[in-house]
Amino acid sequence: MSVATEFVPVVTIPAHARLRTEPPRRLASVVELHAPALTDAPPLRLTRRGVAVLASAVLAVCATLIGLATLSAPSIPSPAHAPHAVTVEAGDSLWSIAARVAPNRDPRAEIDALRQANHLDGVLVVPGQVLRVP
Repeated sequence: MSVATEFVPVVTIPAHARLRTEPPRRLASVVELHAPALTDAPPLRLTRRGVAVLASAVLAVCATLIGLATLSAPSIPSPAHAPHAVTVEAGDSLWSIAARVAPNRDPRAEIDALRQANHLDGVLVVPGQVLRVP
């Protein structure tokens, strides 16, 4: 056995916390208010109209959340379909053609791809020349 179980606990209750054996004195001018007990309340009932209103409120909240999620989602840019061939116009350079054909890519890489696809030795192009786009 442990030491803690050998001794009987002694509990003392202060005098002000003890139950009174005599009834409390009442004053004649005290008014007692009786609130209805919570257990006396009738059970909550939901009517058909209440069900319809609740269902429509839930649907409205769901639709609003879906709409906000759709609006806040990042938009995916549609891939720009590059033409298979480009005709060089007056004032065009390989840089301007590369920027026009692939605006989201590095123009230097696109210029190299154009040069290889069209077997160009330099960067000079002539108006009216047709370039294949890789």
